[in-house]
This record gives sequence, C-alpha cells and structure tokens, in this order.
Amino acid sequence: MVARDELLLVFDLTSTLLRAGLGVLDLIRGPLIELPTRVGRMAGKSGTRVEDYLVGAQLAAAEAVTAAGGARDFDIIDPCRVDDRTGFEVTDWNALEAVFRYAMHTSLQLQRPPLAHPVVLSLPSSCPPSTVDGLHRLLFERLLLPQLLVGTRPFFASGAAGALSCVVLDLGYRGEGSEISVVHDNQELPGPSGLRLAHLDEGVCDDYCALKLLEAHPDIPHQLATAAGRPSGADLAPGELAHALRRIVGELKVRDLIGLESPLVAGLGASASVGAIGGGGVAGVDGLEGEDGSFDVAKAIVEGKVNDIVKGGTKGKGKDNGSTSDAEGDFVVVANPFAPAQAAAAAPAPAAANGETDLTAPVAPAPGTTLRLGPARHRYLEPLFRPSLIAQLAPSASPAAAQLGLGEYERFAHRADGVDASVAEAIGVALSAVEDAEVRAAVGEAIVVISSGRIASNRALGPALIPLLSPFRSDLAAGYDAEGQPLTRPMRYLRAPEYFANFKERAGEWMVYLGACVMGKLLIGDSQSKLFMTKQDYANFGPSFYRQLDPIQAQ
Repeated sequence: MVARDELLLVFDLTSTLLRAGLGVLDLIRGPLIELPTRVGRMAGKSGTRVEDYLVGAQLAAAEAVTAAGGARDFDIIDPCRVDDRTGFEVTDWNALEAVFRYAMHTSLQLQRPPLAHPVVLSLPSSCPPSTVDGLHRLLFERLLLPQLLVGTRPFFASGAAGALSCVVLDLGYRGEGSEISVVHDNQELPGPSGLRLAHLDEGVCDDYCALKLLEAHPDIPHQLATAAGRPSGADLAPGELAHALRRIVGELKVRDLIGLESPLVAGLGASASVGAIGGGGVAGVDGLEGEDGSFDVAKAIVEGKVNDIVKGGTKGKGKDNGSTSDAEGDFVVVANPFAPAQAAAAAPAPAAANGETDLTAPVAPAPGTTLRLGPARHRYLEPLFRPSLIAQLAPSASPAAAQLGLGEYERFAHRADGVDASVAEAIGVALSAVEDAEVRAAVGEAIVVISSGRIASNRALGPALIPLLSPFRSDLAAGYDAEGQPLTRPMRYLRAPEYFANFKERAGEWMVYLGACVMGKLLIGDSQSKLFMTKQDYANFGPSFYRQLDPIQAQ
C-alpha cells in the first residue's frame, strides 16, 4: 500500500500533551492541535469506556461550571506520567484511547475512516518496550489504523535539524523532568542515552521566574488584589498568587520577552565560537565578532548581549512586543491576569487636534489592567545552569517564597548534598559515556534542544550552553595547528532550517513534529526498506513485531 501524503496522521505524544496533524504536503505545516492528555472521568463511571471521560473542550467546559459554583462531578485523570526511575509510562489505557479518539474525530474531524490514515508516532526516549507494545495494540486494535511508524523524540528531532549525530536535550513540561540522548548515524545510543534530570523542567523555570519577578516587584500582589476587586489590605492566597504569576510568565514566553541576562550563569562560561544553523543563526553585535567571523558567546553573556545575538538585535522594535523605550530601561507591559476582560477597553481613545476622536492612535489600557515588569524576567533559565537555586523556592527560604507557598520545593531546602547536576554537566556525563572516541567526536559537534512546552524556543538557551560544554570536549581534536596545538571542532546549536517557515518561531517545541512529518513522508509505504509495521504484520506476528524491523537509518 502506497501512503498518500495528505492522509498521513502525525502524533507527538508526551506525558502532558498530544500534538497532532493531518497531511504532509510540500509546505509542511505545524501541528493542527495541541491537546492536553489530562482528562476528567465522570463520577459514577467505571472508566472502562471512552465515553466515561471528558477530553479537551469537554473538560474545560466542566471545569468552568465548577469554577462558577456548580457541583464537581468528575475526577481528574492523567493517563500518562513520567516515573523518575522507569521513565514514560501509561497508567490508564482507556483514558489515553479517549484522548486519541477525541484528537482524530473531534479536533481533526477526519473525513475518511481510520483505515485510510497511516500514522507516525513519536514517543519519549524513556518509553519502555512494554509500553510501545501497548501503543501498537491501541492503535491497531482499538483505533483501526493501517500502518504505524514509531520513533523516539530524539530521533525525529535530529532528523528535523539535519544532523546524523548530535546530543539531544529534551526539556520536559511541569513534572516531566528532562532527558539527555545521544544520536549517532540516526540511531540513539542506548548506553549514553536515557540520562534523566528529574528535578529540572519547564515548571521549575516558570516558578523560579515568578519568584524573581515577585522579589523585583513586591507591589505585584497589591496590583493583583486591586484588579480582582479585593478590599483594601486584603491579601491573595498563596495558591492564587502563584497561579497568577505563572500566567504572567506564560505570557512572557508566548510573546518572546524572556532572554538570558544572569550574572550567575556568566561566571560559568568559557570563550567559544558558535556555529548556528537555520533559525539559530547569529547576527552581528559590535565588539563580539572575531577576525574569522566567529562570536565570543561567553563575552556576550557577561556583557548582557545574548538577546542581541540570538534575536538579531531588536532595538527599535519595542512597540512590537510591548517593551518600553531604551531610555526607560528594559521593561515590558503585560496583562494583569485578575483584571476583568472588558476593563482593558475602558479607556477612551485620545482626541485629535481638532477635537475629534483619533481612531488611529493607540488606546491606553485602563488603570490596573496591566503590569510593568523589568529585567528580572531574564533570569528565567538560571535553574537549568545552577540547580541549587531551586532551593530558593522553598517557603522557608525567604518572605517572597513564603508568599508563593510552593511547599513542593521544601524538600530541596533540606538536602545537605544540594541538587543534582545541571543540564550542561548532564550533557558532559552523556558525552563521556560514549566509549568510541570517533563516535564521541561526532556526537559532540552539535546539540539540539527540544521541549514539551515553550522553553526550548527561547533562543538564548542554546548559545548559552555552548561555552559551558567546552570543558567536556577537550579530547575532541580535529587535527593540529602549525604550532602543534590541538584544534577542537566548535559545537553547533542546531535548530529547524530557515526554509521551514512555519517552524521558525516555535522550532524548539515543534521540531519533533517536523521530524516526524519528514520521516513519515520518506519512510511510510517504502516497500524497499521495511521500517514500519502494518496491521497485517500485527495480525500475523503480534505487537512486538516492530522489534524485528530494520533499524531506522538516514535515507
């Protein structure tokens, strides 16, 4: 059976999110849906049928009724989770089936029966074989799909970046942790791969940024309470304050208003050149370009010019992203999450010189509907480089942390040995675990950063990692210069190529999906190389037959 590209279903599954899309044409689109795997099980239901679950908009509507004072008649179920020791696992197969069915028939609204749609599925690297077997059973038996190509997130990400060999850092969403994988010749190396950092993920960075904003702007709780209509002097509950600040941080990420300006991280760096590919290309900044056209990234971090490099210099564009003028400092304006929606439009439009209303002039937001935030937001990425900073989130650490009331971080405040390795140290451990020197040299030449959420789309992250990894690559020599000194190949930070225009701004979070689209277009239906499994294979040989297929290689 020859697969038609417009019928190809692409799924990218993590423990918190299912990204999905239909059709792979010449211009590859981003995922059509991003569906949370979190579902609700209706009260009094056994959970043995997919109809017992509330998914997507159904769950959102039920939660809205509960928030308005209605009775709560459902329980929250997370069908997938990440275990600190064993990695990705499925805890409720019926709930996961409900998620897939909702994605296919409600969100994507398939016009043809499932048997017409071959599937590409990407899974976390830590997914054990028994879970992969179960997913084959689910997709072939329950969802009636005809063909299935399964690969890991690092494999698809390296393919999207155009790298045969590289290190892949997969930063999870809240509660997922992070994983380090090593890819060589389009194959994950089982020994060095699978290194987990259970304490570092996007949720930790969100909460740390919320703490830094609260410390820099102690009047935020008062502004939030005023917008919420609370009596004068009334305090927000710790949960309310933390939730509001997380929403603010979310807006900063969506609007690309977070960079990296950190005195703590700058001290870790060493001079290194960056060869950035695709969307990670660097732009010239005065005083940072060497004679050979390379850039001193460590110097850029120390001087606070990382944003100018990775964003190509954004001076004069403050009006586009909400920034104030340079004369006022690095401040941005974000919406007050507690302000009523209609309040933002309450301010009248300014009058023109003739007394008439000027409809072309920008309308000032109503007082109290916005918050003005400074450069503290640029410390967002610090925990990835200094995990010991997570202890600052413990309520006992400071009055500001006590206001947030995030008790789950208290365990970090009482650890005598501190917190485990940073992402740079973990990558160094993964590199050192590669026994073959030539393979280690090959994979050490490039790094790809992906994520379940938006953190990997922060363009400051990759360039900041490069100089920190140089101590772990001292043996990766690429010959010798005239004086007999070893020449070390520069590590490159790889992103989606520029010609994938739909992925330019969200390359870090969509790179796995892009790789799945490309590989699905190349490999599904290719009878010359048996790299995928068909429903007939499943019926004849069972769910584990995929282990006998040829390993996926670059085509």
